[in-house]
Amino acid sequence: SLSPSLSQVDNVLLELILCNALREEPGAACQAVLPVIVGPAAPGGGFGPFPFHKLARLSEAPSRATNARAAAILRQLGLGEEKLQAVLLLSVKQVVDSVLRNQGVQASAWETIVSECGARVLTTVLRDMRRLRSDPKYFEQGR
Repeated sequence: SLSPSLSQVDNVLLELILCNALREEPGAACQAVLPVIVGPAAPGGGFGPFPFHKLARLSEAPSRATNARAAAILRQLGLGEEKLQAVLLLSVKQVVDSVLRNQGVQASAWETIVSECGARVLTTVLRDMRRLRSDPKYFEQGR
């Protein structure tokens, strides 16, 4: 729901904050977040277009409860205090914009979701397997 409520943790927003923060860490195994964007259910199955115009209405304020939970989790994972303070200040809009800026798959039918996401995942896995075959310590080198 990406609610900016001050008293409730929004799990979608929490996941996006955590993914972004961990992806930005030096040596992170995660290089990107690939959201699957779906609109409302369409008659006869599948999904309608995603209502991108609604993104403009996302809050410019932080979701205090969500950001505090994210900071607590990231603290347990060993992220520094500077990063934690930055997480506390992120607005709902900033988090969503950072994920959707250059990535995402808009799906109009379940088959599209499976084929597009599956193809991207398979491409990444095959690329990484080739890297590991040529250099078994590739990912230990912080690439």
